[in-house]
Amino acid sequence: MKLLQVIVVVALSLIAVDAFVPSNPSPFGLGVCLDAKHVNKKAAKRMHHRRPRKSRPSDINRKPTDYPTFEKPPEYTITDAPPVLATKPEAPAKEE
Repeated sequence: MKLLQVIVVVALSLIAVDAFVPSNPSPFGLGVCLDAKHVNKKAAKRMHHRRPRKSRPSDINRKPTDYPTFEKPPEYTITDAPPVLATKPEAPAKEE
């Protein structure tokens, strides 16, 4: 009876251990799937591939937009005059 218990315990432990052993060992490691047919396009390449094309002649032959020229004003003006402090405008007096 004791021998039967030992055999049952060994058999159950082998079944439990067998659940964690990979059935098809791979030279690349455990759980690596190499079924990919091709690589995925990355973000910039995909957006270039999927961008809308110019199909109408009015879009294909369009001239570039002619924007007016803009001269940036200077940020600081250097003068020889003494500095003038900015003051808050006074609120008008309330009449009661």
